[in-house]
Amino acid sequence: MTSKKLTSTILINVLAIIAGILVGNTLGPKSTFFAFLGWFPVAIMKGLASPLLFLAILHGLMNDQISGKGARRLAITCLINAFAAMSIAMLLVFIFRPGEALKQLVSVVLAEHGATSGSLIKSVTWLEALKALIPESVIAPFVTNNVPAILVLALLSGYGVRRAGLAGGESAGWFGSLRQMIEAALSVVSQMMMVLMKVMPLAIFAAVTRATGEHGVGVFKGLGVYVLICVGGMLLQILLVYQGWIWFWARRNLLEFWRAARQPVIFAFGVNSSLATLPSTLAGLDELKVSPGASRLGACIGTNFNNDGILLYEVAAVMMLAQAAGLDWTIGHQLWIAFVCVLATFGVGGFPEAGIIALSLVLSTANLPSEILPLLLPVDWIVARMRSATNVVSDMTVSLVIDAESSAAVVSESGTLMQ
Repeated sequence: MTSKKLTSTILINVLAIIAGILVGNTLGPKSTFFAFLGWFPVAIMKGLASPLLFLAILHGLMNDQISGKGARRLAITCLINAFAAMSIAMLLVFIFRPGEALKQLVSVVLAEHGATSGSLIKSVTWLEALKALIPESVIAPFVTNNVPAILVLALLSGYGVRRAGLAGGESAGWFGSLRQMIEAALSVVSQMMMVLMKVMPLAIFAAVTRATGEHGVGVFKGLGVYVLICVGGMLLQILLVYQGWIWFWARRNLLEFWRAARQPVIFAFGVNSSLATLPSTLAGLDELKVSPGASRLGACIGTNFNNDGILLYEVAAVMMLAQAAGLDWTIGHQLWIAFVCVLATFGVGGFPEAGIIALSLVLSTANLPSEILPLLLPVDWIVARMRSATNVVSDMTVSLVIDAESSAAVVSESGTLMQ
């Protein structure tokens, strides 16, 4: 079933790209009309992104399994992995400067908006960055897609609701009902995203038509570099960071791990969703004899906050686009944007086109026009599947780390009691 779905998706996207090349070469400069078809699904996703981020974080914080030492282990491991993903992305972009290959594409979009590199550079001090975390109203952050402020609102709301709901008594009933309502809302948004997924091949066709009409087939050289940087960075994250955890910390055999992880990774690549892969991920962890508690915490709960594939892609993409726009960001500004990328990944990993959704929020913070996003659509379906596969490996790795630390703690406590 997965193989058929993957083959069908690849075929449809390839046909959309071929058709776009043919039509773009035929129409030439007249292909600018297709800009709207490539923009409108991304615009709708951007509109849904802020409430989706808020609901996903709120739902994750309302889960009754988030507590105790296991939650602290989960948080520490996820933070280390996130730092590694950010570092790999920033280092690759700094060394290889892939944005140079995208300059021709990005310059057209910027020119249409009357933007120059000077007008896009917005110096951000750490004081201003801290002020961005403080929402001036409940509505404003959603209107402006202010990711840090939305996160603060979600954390405060989640903490308040959780503290009141888990206190027991009469409040327990409404707490469960509210959690069901939020789950229903997330389900509705997910179905809306699925509808947009149906028209995504049309958006890919439109984006390729316009890009080819204006720049010729040479445009794919820049997009090819973009794919290599993103996919290469994720492979480094898997081979260096995750395998380092598995081998040196969890003390597990790598061959045994990959035998258990093979099916979940292939499934994630096929369906393009780490959340849809969850049953297969749990089966792989069972095969590795990971304790049920560690599996649930690392894979079921962790998947809401542990989206290294999306994070690495976001940081690489926004830094590449900034290079292409000729922006000379300071290290402090780059770190701030990378931090915003971390915030934007919370809770969105299981949704279709989660990377594009999160990136649309980051571009707003980076002062870059969201109309740049359709330029990436012709190849994003490839990068997206690698994002999902990376997230699944990350979930399994985090579960192994939590299980190893839990086992070590049990052994330590047993030794103390014997003494």
